[in-house]
Order: sequence, then C-alpha cells, then structure tokens
Amino acid sequence: MSAENILPETSDIDKDLELLEVLRWGRKEFADRLCHESSSQKPETLDVLRLESSYQMAEFFYLLKARGIRTDDDVTKLADLHNQYIVNLTKDPEKMRRLGLKMDRLLDAMFTADTMPRLLANWREQPGAIDQSNLARLLVTVMSTETCRKQVVAFADAGFLARERTPFGNIIVSSTGILERTFGNSIREMRLRIQANERSA
Repeated sequence: MSAENILPETSDIDKDLELLEVLRWGRKEFADRLCHESSSQKPETLDVLRLESSYQMAEFFYLLKARGIRTDDDVTKLADLHNQYIVNLTKDPEKMRRLGLKMDRLLDAMFTADTMPRLLANWREQPGAIDQSNLARLLVTVMSTETCRKQVVAFADAGFLARERTPFGNIIVSSTGILERTFGNSIREMRLRIQANERSA
C-alpha cells in the first residue's frame, strides 16, 4: 500500500500540521518562559529547565492544582490510583518494555504501609508538600529517581520549588506557584492558538 493511500485528505493533514506547529511552539515557549522566570541564570540550571523532564514535572504540579488535590483524602486517592496503574503496568510486559521500565523499579515506586503514612503526614502538615522520594515514585513512568532529583535541585535553584531537609534526613519539596502559573498560561495559549486556527480555516 502506498503512502498516498495511508495518509488522510490534504485538508486533514494541514490541520494536523497546524496542531503540530502549535505543540512545538508551546513546548519551546514554555521552556523560554521557565528560563525567564528563573531566579537563577546559571547555565547549568537553565540547561535543566530546557529538558523534557522539566515539562513533565511542571505538568505534574499543574495537574495537582488543576485537579483540586488538596486534602488527605485527595492524596490517598491519588496514591491508590498510582498504585493501581503500577499494578496494571506490571501485567503488561510489552508496555513496560516500551517505557523502559523494569519490574523492580515499578514495585519500588508503589506506596506501601511504610511509605503511605509519610506521604500523608507531609501533606497534612503542609498541604502541597511531598517527600522528594515520594515525588520520584509518582513520576516513575516519565523519569528516573536521579532525573527527578536533578530536576528538584534545579527547580529549587530557580525559585520554583521550596526544598527543605528535615531532621530525619529526608527532603520535602513544595511548589511556589510559578510552575503552575507558567504551565497553565502556556497550555491556555496553545489552546487559543488552535481555536484561532480553526476559526480562520
């Protein structure tokens, strides 16, 4: 079968290309805005802010806010959904392979009787606060624990996250709100550009 028979009509391709252009613009614009908003202009920090993992972590904090994750019950539901997703992944070896995930890494990312109480205690004491290791658990399918750590360090240096070491040696992080605002504005402008393209078509 030739490529001509596989591709949709030209008008559909044009719309697809417009969407792709907006998505590419949005990712670049978001990275530029992160760097502009950063309280640190150190090259090593700005380099991290331009990584794909910065977009993924910002999306996570944005979704916490946008989905109204505020109470202990909300966080418990989030952790339960996370655990169920991990269980489903472990039953799908092909998807695990595509995502580059190993069984032991997935199992370590589940919230257990040992880790769930700390997740809830941190949130109860300071809504929005997450232990860095628990943040890595929640982001396990999109970044490694080490990448998560590097992102947190860079985001803290940029003023996007508050990062505090407790007397027990663990690190608590919470958003300062800049990530959610910057990500939300970028997503909204992408949506408006797509709508403008549709109206002008």
